Amino acid sequence: MIQALNFDTYSIMEFKIEELDFMTTPKASEGINNLLNELNFPDIILDLHNLNYIDSMGLSVLINISRKLKENNREMIAVCNSSKILQLFYIAQLDTFFKIFSTIDDAREYFSSKKKQ
Repeated sequence: MIQALNFDTYSIMEFKIEELDFMTTPKASEGINNLLNELNFPDIILDLHNLNYIDSMGLSVLINISRKLKENNREMIAVCNSSKILQLFYIAQLDTFFKIFSTIDDAREYFSSKKKQ
């Protein structure tokens, strides 16, 4: 359901599902929380390019992940190129919880430039 790639200062977590909804949210949330604990709460790039649908429960999972990381002085950023999901993110003002990029390369560049500061 979720695959992680680990780098020096961050991890990329990619959803391997098409829908983050009331049916998939419990397993997705559990998987992400397990990975966060296992990896000792690194900065996260959450790759959402496989998602084509997300409901309110899915949004709450993303907000909760972002909050947990902030509590550990870490950051989550999302990568999404679906105009439908991006529109939902902006309507729900999720960009106030985490940064949103359109490509993995842009997200990686953000963390690389942050590391240099």
